[in-house]
Amino acid sequence: MTATPSPAHIPAAAPGAAAERIRPLRAVTAAVLVLGPLLFIVASLLSPYDMTEDKTRNIVADIAANEGQEKAAAWAWLALGIAMAAAAILVSVYVMARSPKLGLAGLLLFGGGATAANLAPSYDFVTLAGLDKGVDQVTIVKVLDGGDSLAMPAVAGIWFIAGIVFGGIVLGIGLLRSHAVPAWAAWVLMAAMPLNVLGWVTGVAALAYAGFALLTVAFAVVAMDIAHHGTGWVRGV
Repeated sequence: MTATPSPAHIPAAAPGAAAERIRPLRAVTAAVLVLGPLLFIVASLLSPYDMTEDKTRNIVADIAANEGQEKAAAWAWLALGIAMAAAAILVSVYVMARSPKLGLAGLLLFGGGATAANLAPSYDFVTLAGLDKGVDQVTIVKVLDGGDSLAMPAVAGIWFIAGIVFGGIVLGIGLLRSHAVPAWAAWVLMAAMPLNVLGWVTGVAALAYAGFALLTVAFAVVAMDIAHHGTGWVRGV
């Protein structure tokens, strides 16, 4: 398989134009692109604590009271971390084939932000590990709060928020300029992550969910084009 960058601006397929047969690899690529943001909703719904909860002791108590449910959520969070990183790369490559500079900037921002989310200690994994070893909840809370007081997780959190917000906007602009997908899908992508962050800041969980729902819709539109025409970056995919 030979990597072949496409022209800087690849026009959208003409309405009514016959699409190429969906190849298995393209179908898998498209599925991964949608699975990334969709898994956030799944993991959040599985989690025994409210996603906007800001009290460590409440989070630990909810996990301790629902360990079985939390273990399922932890697996979903793990899958999310992997799928979201892949989705960030795929959508960035798709944009890069049509707008190289915006695609690369989007990859560094959105992809970097998605990766940074996994750099801070996970409340889920740390709490489950502590409970499994018989550590009391008060001690677990102290460990988690101690981790939050360090500069490294704070920097990772800032990079995560800035990356997904500005990266999503940059990728949306790239889609808008390329005319590769309907304009509304590009605007949805640009609005998705600011809405999600607004939900976290205000404590309104519905907004946080809505942000990832919008991201899922935008990625699904891109995924449909990838399934039929490929990314435009690598021959055959």
